[in-house]
Amino acid sequence: MNTAQPITDMKLIKDVMEVYKKGSKQYLLLYYALHTGLRISDILKANVKDSLKGIWKDREEKTNKEKSVPLNPKLQLLIRDYVEAKQLQEGDYLFYSNKNRGKPISRVQAHRIVAHAGDMVGITLSCHSLRKTFGYNAYKSGTDLAMLQYIFNHSSQAVTLRYIGVTQDEANKVILSLNLGI
Repeated sequence: MNTAQPITDMKLIKDVMEVYKKGSKQYLLLYYALHTGLRISDILKANVKDSLKGIWKDREEKTNKEKSVPLNPKLQLLIRDYVEAKQLQEGDYLFYSNKNRGKPISRVQAHRIVAHAGDMVGITLSCHSLRKTFGYNAYKSGTDLAMLQYIFNHSSQAVTLRYIGVTQDEANKVILSLNLGI
C-alpha cells in the first residue's frame, strides 16, 4: 500500500503551485491545503462567509470535534480576490461544484486536481500529501512538535514524527553534522 508522503523540497512545492493559474479554484485549493493542514474533507466544507472573516470553522469530519483554524493573510487575500472574481455570495462554498453551486466539489474531484498537479511535476501527489507537507514544513520551520501533535490531534509525538515523514536518515544527518566547536 502506498503511503502519502510530504513534499520536502520547497522548489517542488513552488512547481506544484505553478501548475494551476493563480486565482483559479485549483490553485486556491492547493494553497488552502498547504497553509492550513486541514483534511480535504474539511477544506471542502469551507464557506465564503467564514473564509472572508479569515477563519475556517466547523466540526472536523473525522473526529467530529469543533475546530477553528485561522487563515494566514496571504491566503485571505487569495480568497478575497477569488470570491470577487467568481462573484460568490456569503452562503456559497468556496470550492463549489460547477455542476451545482450549492454543493462543494467532491473529494474525488479534489483528488483529481491534486494528482494532476503532481503528475505535471513528476511526483505522486494526494490530498493527504498536502496535509503532511504542511506538517513537515511547519516542523522544519521551527514549529514545536507538541504543537503539531495538537494541530493534527495525534496521540503521541512519535505518531506526528512518523506522519510528517521525519526519518531515521534525517536524524542521522543531524547527528553527523553537529559541530560544537570543541
